[in-house]
Amino acid sequence: MKVQVKLVLLLVCLSAGLVFGAAKGAKDVKVEPKDTKAAQETTAPAKETAVKAEVKAEATEAKPEVMPTVKAIEPNITESNGVAATVNGVDIMEKDVDAKVNSFMERAAAQIPPNMVDQYKIQVHGQVLESMIIEKLLDDQIKSKGIKITDEDVNNRLNEIATQRGTTVEQLKEAITAQGQSMDEVKDKVKKMLGYEKLPPAAEVNDADAKAYYEENQEDFNQPEQVKASHILVKVAPTATPEDKAAAKAKIEGLLKQVKAGGDFAQLARENSDCPSKANGGDLGFFRKDAMVKEFSDAAFAMKVGEVSNIVETQFGYHIIKVTDRKEAGMTSFEKAKPDIIKNMSEQKKQEGLMKFVEKTKADANIVYPPGKEPKPRMPMMQRPSRPGTPGSQSKPSEIKPPEPKKTVESAPK
Repeated sequence: MKVQVKLVLLLVCLSAGLVFGAAKGAKDVKVEPKDTKAAQETTAPAKETAVKAEVKAEATEAKPEVMPTVKAIEPNITESNGVAATVNGVDIMEKDVDAKVNSFMERAAAQIPPNMVDQYKIQVHGQVLESMIIEKLLDDQIKSKGIKITDEDVNNRLNEIATQRGTTVEQLKEAITAQGQSMDEVKDKVKKMLGYEKLPPAAEVNDADAKAYYEENQEDFNQPEQVKASHILVKVAPTATPEDKAAAKAKIEGLLKQVKAGGDFAQLARENSDCPSKANGGDLGFFRKDAMVKEFSDAAFAMKVGEVSNIVETQFGYHIIKVTDRKEAGMTSFEKAKPDIIKNMSEQKKQEGLMKFVEKTKADANIVYPPGKEPKPRMPMMQRPSRPGTPGSQSKPSEIKPPEPKKTVESAPK
């Protein structure tokens, strides 16, 4: 039975809402599954998880996000107590499954249509139970193999995640807290995930592998012009009254005065912006011109590095934009791309190795369901509606490709 390992790792961390997982890629070149349109967590950051938000502005209405599946079966839920499953003689209790299901449903409530809540809950129950079974099996493997993860290992991973998001660890902590999580919970989950990564044999990718990928995917390294910008958004709802719009305009004008007077742009963004990027001081990272709505892109690409815009109005409200860097169009050299190609090809192989490890461990395990709670064939996958500007297609785990810039302005989807 095929298991999407990356998804499994996300699901075993469901109770803490941890979605950033193993760090991937760097700012210049990344290699990720092809056809990735941008994955984004349901809560706001901290790239896409989200702790970052990785926000990307889309030109069209956001496509619905397919609910992830761990296995092609659906649970037969008969009661909210008793045993949900027994794994190698150890019971997983229904109340513990329900606690994680309820936690997920609370976080996702705003994105689930009221008439589909019960269906989603059934589907999520099956996914959570499956993840808890796999979590139990992997935890046993970690214990039997004597794998140890130190606090230093955990802190190094958090530093790596923060660096790749263009934030400090303190800002990452702020984003985690804003999502209603505790840092201790997140550290526990990171520790667990680091342990899982050590279970399969080490993945090896050499220079020749990286060179072959580079030569076969030249078009992926032909980078268009990009700018790096931060922004402050004062949101205006489509249904806003003239009074509401006037209040928003007055607020953004006051913020612009503070910026022009030398105020700290990042701090003002953290304290006042309505975009999830506020967790990063408003930083959207690098983006292409076609990644944002026209009004936002026209303003940003016409500015010089270090320049601050006047008020820019989009369908999302009022923005103040600050351009912080620029990349001219051109071909990324192999030497520059190589570290990220090797890193992400290694990550891909690591995921494939863990998938095989999970499949074998699960096949060798003794998993028993109580009568009446045996998994049933899954009903057709439902689709979860995405928030505006957050495309939700699933990536293909068997292919890798540098992703499109993933920025959002809660911003300014096109």
